[in-house]
Amino acid sequence: MNLRQIHISNPKERNSLVGFKGFPLVSNTIKTDKEGIPTINKKIMKGVSTTSLDGLKEGIGDDLDKIAESLIVSDPEIDIQTLGKFLTNTPRVLVNDSLQVVYKVNKKEKVFNPKGELVEERDVKQLFSNILGDTPLKWSGKLLPKEKAFNKFVFIRSYQLQHDSGLTYDFLYDIAKNLNDKNSLMLIGSGAKGIGPVIFQDGGTPFKVFLEGRVKDDQYMLLMHLSNLELKSLNKEK
Repeated sequence: MNLRQIHISNPKERNSLVGFKGFPLVSNTIKTDKEGIPTINKKIMKGVSTTSLDGLKEGIGDDLDKIAESLIVSDPEIDIQTLGKFLTNTPRVLVNDSLQVVYKVNKKEKVFNPKGELVEERDVKQLFSNILGDTPLKWSGKLLPKEKAFNKFVFIRSYQLQHDSGLTYDFLYDIAKNLNDKNSLMLIGSGAKGIGPVIFQDGGTPFKVFLEGRVKDDQYMLLMHLSNLELKSLNKEK
């Protein structure tokens, strides 16, 4: 199995390319009907754009009373030709206000404050991967106790770092033991101070990356937790 690689440094500012892998979700649960026959999930057509509320407004108008009357009289929200069809491959498409498929879009990034209020709208920047650059992701020195970290950040993905030689074993084991002894996570990242975002692929999402180490005798587990959402209190700190 070929592992993806990432270029990281340790507290001694030594660096190495190391492999990492995710944790695919495997379920041993078998779903059956009341007679014990195995069942499978199927995607079914629920409706089409022209029968949605926006689609009905295009044909009937914005008056909700008229739309409601039309629903009672002629059921325009039901497309008998497509309703209930099984779906297989369903690529995502973007549509305009008239529910027409569009092929060229200008993406905007919206920034909200903790109250959910829009504070800024800006053009989306083209981001490039920085996990395999000449400059490694740096050990920031910012330790965060595990209990505090898991109550402050939403971790959406985790990877396990793995060695492929005795040298990388020593490299990763030392990092894991350091963090295990301190019962803390360590922020690693880009930039001179190691606090910048980590981008795993071109055009990808920037993440904060935290390392977690677990050690038992000569065995170790070094995990890399990814977060792009920080939990903040709505009340201003005094």
